[in-house]
Amino acid sequence: MKTLVTGGAGFIGTNLIEELQRIGDEVVVIDDFSSSFLESTQIKNVETLNYDLSNPDIVDKGIFESVDRIIHLAANVDNRFSWNNPHLSIRSNVDATLNLALAARNFEIPKIIYASTGTIYGDLSNPPFLEMEESSKQTTLYGATKYAAEGILSVFATHYGIKTTVFRFVGVLGPHSSHGHLFDFVSRLRLDPTTLNVLGDGNQKKAYVHVSDLINGILSIESEFIFDVFNLGRPDYSTVRESVSWLCEEWGISPTVNYEKSDRGWIGDNPFLQLNVEKALRTGWVPQMSIEESVKATVRWMLQNQSIFS
Repeated sequence: MKTLVTGGAGFIGTNLIEELQRIGDEVVVIDDFSSSFLESTQIKNVETLNYDLSNPDIVDKGIFESVDRIIHLAANVDNRFSWNNPHLSIRSNVDATLNLALAARNFEIPKIIYASTGTIYGDLSNPPFLEMEESSKQTTLYGATKYAAEGILSVFATHYGIKTTVFRFVGVLGPHSSHGHLFDFVSRLRLDPTTLNVLGDGNQKKAYVHVSDLINGILSIESEFIFDVFNLGRPDYSTVRESVSWLCEEWGISPTVNYEKSDRGWIGDNPFLQLNVEKALRTGWVPQMSIEESVKATVRWMLQNQSIFS
């Protein structure tokens, strides 16, 4: 199978490419390398186009020739600070998805797998959230752009028969992780291992999944429908305080941890984000790594690869 991966040089993308090559896929990549773990010269045995997907010229690029499926990971994933450059979020998450869908139509690519986010559930207060939850009341620009992109892909599935599967991720952990709460904590503690200031009161509840389990789900879960949505993550959750404890245990440090009084880290942050993943579990997919194992493995990898912080 010939698989085109957008955002293939990022956190999830680098892990995904390794697995696709292991199972024998021919892999091609589109990435603008603006926030990537790899440089274009480091992606071995992969045809790579260094390009901005928000440029409408992409719809006629020959790199889409004879592609069997697209796995669309590329996005501006900066949830908290997306308001600092709102047009970037629109270009990277909405315009880019429209252009990719147009390319799939033009080159008759039969399948798209789209990486969405549990953030699209906004500030709902009845977790764990089902795929059918009403999501028009968005609380972050990032979530709004990802939800809009889901809608665009649904239209293309309806009009052009492009089979589209949307996966809404929880927090993803594992090697090559270059953003998120653990990245922030380790980054700060490298500078001062005696003190850690945490956004919110630390009782925020979040679900997570190891990237290896996530990729297994992306590649193994199939739907009979032309357009379908799956929540993807572990069925349990952990608190921020637990993450801090596991991080310090793995690192062997005992900093003074300062928490705030707020029940959330910032405006729009849902203090209890847990997804109902029964639909994914019914397909036979089962995540293998616990959240504690995933946190510790991620911290261990970061400490062994501190160049990611430079």
